[in-house]
Amino acid sequence: MPTPVLELLVSEPAAIAARIRRWEDDGPQGPMTLELYPTLKCNLDCAFCDTTERHQPRQDELPLERHIQILDEAAELGVKRVFVLGGGEPLVARDLTPAILHHVKSLGMEGILTTNGTILPRSLREQLLEDAWDEIHVSVDGPTPEIHDALRGMDGAFNKTVGNLCRLNMARRARGRAEPRLALHFVITNTNFHTLPAMVRLGHALGCFRIDFDALIAYRPEQLALKLSPEQASRVPGIAAQALELANRLGIATTLDRYLSVEALDRGDNAPEPTDAEGLAGAPCLKAWHYLVVQSDGRTSPCCVLAGQGESVAETSLEDVWRDGAFLNRVRDGMLAKKPLPRCAECSPNILAHEREIRSHL
Repeated sequence: MPTPVLELLVSEPAAIAARIRRWEDDGPQGPMTLELYPTLKCNLDCAFCDTTERHQPRQDELPLERHIQILDEAAELGVKRVFVLGGGEPLVARDLTPAILHHVKSLGMEGILTTNGTILPRSLREQLLEDAWDEIHVSVDGPTPEIHDALRGMDGAFNKTVGNLCRLNMARRARGRAEPRLALHFVITNTNFHTLPAMVRLGHALGCFRIDFDALIAYRPEQLALKLSPEQASRVPGIAAQALELANRLGIATTLDRYLSVEALDRGDNAPEPTDAEGLAGAPCLKAWHYLVVQSDGRTSPCCVLAGQGESVAETSLEDVWRDGAFLNRVRDGMLAKKPLPRCAECSPNILAHEREIRSHL
């Protein structure tokens, strides 16, 4: 049996803030959360995706042995939660990802898998249940095959994803398990903004505890083609309010409250804002003090927006890069000076809200 996760809700802003405070008193502390990308490859062709390498041959991807070492080093640094994403689709890496997931739980860390849900064979479902994997976040961008498949670039994607989640739920109930908990992730575009209430109903039918609605980041032609018009954007707050009322009645957590005004839809124009406080309590964003992303080739960053811009852990220890990495420290210095990098304006309103809540505990 895997080691039980420590009784600490590591997503709780107060717990994260408590570790960040120790930087000022005791010097550098390890990250609370590790985000690991086994691969940038993907089996879908989502129009709004930022990962332009997803259909290129694999290049310089870390071997399984190094991924395992990274997880061991992360545990020694005090990492409590591991997100396994792909940059593309993590479950395309069939020779890597299942072993990575198993090792996360063997180390007693909380595990969250983000997937498009089209690849979930029985062997992996059984492993996730046996290991007591914590959460699976599934990307679904419409309540019907017509909407979802068009955005995801593959006919049949919706039916595959929903079918896999139903099979996972059946296996979960057969074992009497509450985990893994299921969440949906939905990107708001001009083809699906009107479906927010229907997405809440779909999430409820699939037994999801949460649905994360996120704004579109648009700068490439394919993304700009999906951007809401001013008239469409003006309708979103009213639709979001209806969906939020429904979600509250059904007991589903959402991020819909952030879309009760049109400002949150302008992703790319909202840089993280500092406070008047000095030091960490005034930093616009605190990710560089509690969060570490490792891409498939080992390059690092404090968040997904800046993914791959930092030093590599391919042949350097996680601790050395976390404490002394030039890029991470440049981000930290900029945040302390209340001058985030230009690309920080692309951050998700969901992430910015979480960072503000962490900062409120400082």
